[in-house]
Amino acid sequence: MTPGSTVFRECSACGKHIAQHTINSGNTLGARFWTDGKRDAPMLPDQPWLVKCPHCSSLVWIDEQMQVGEIEPWGPRGEGFTKFTDALPASAPTLREYSACLLAGVEAGDKERYVRLRTWWAGNDARRNGVHHTPLTEVETANLLAFSALLNEKEDNDRLMKAEALRELGMFEEAEGLLATQFQKELMEAIGIIRRLNKSRNSVVAEMKFR
Repeated sequence: MTPGSTVFRECSACGKHIAQHTINSGNTLGARFWTDGKRDAPMLPDQPWLVKCPHCSSLVWIDEQMQVGEIEPWGPRGEGFTKFTDALPASAPTLREYSACLLAGVEAGDKERYVRLRTWWAGNDARRNGVHHTPLTEVETANLLAFSALLNEKEDNDRLMKAEALRELGMFEEAEGLLATQFQKELMEAIGIIRRLNKSRNSVVAEMKFR
């Protein structure tokens, strides 16, 4: 992984500084892939769009926060190192915070889709490596139903994601109906993994280990 510049932004809620660390290049060596679409890649860290301010804990869209400075990773130590000493990196919201964001109302379109996807992932995080898998909560179920309704079945990736959402909701016949349709060749291995889980009536998120 090659780090990019550090961008300093001003939180629109409290006016304090957020340090946004960017990436110039990365790779998926050692990455883990999950049936819900999440990827954990140590050499390609997640760059969340909706973040929690490290100072006031407000949820803000990082690209909408005013940029007030920038420093290169190996550049000369200049004003940025002294002017933004209060700057801290933001963090990703928790399941409860994503849910509260949805309850408060999210702009329809890309933002709603993003928050609902991240809500799904956040709920599944506790199930990824656990021995005992808890069922979806009412909040998670409502979110996953709403998220699946946003997906376009005419698009292969969306259709596969919707099938996985239906599998995790325990709607196995509906999931099979989507998985049995024609997909592009690049998705067939992932489809095979999810289809086997679906046929065994397994509704838990699972790691996908590709050959």
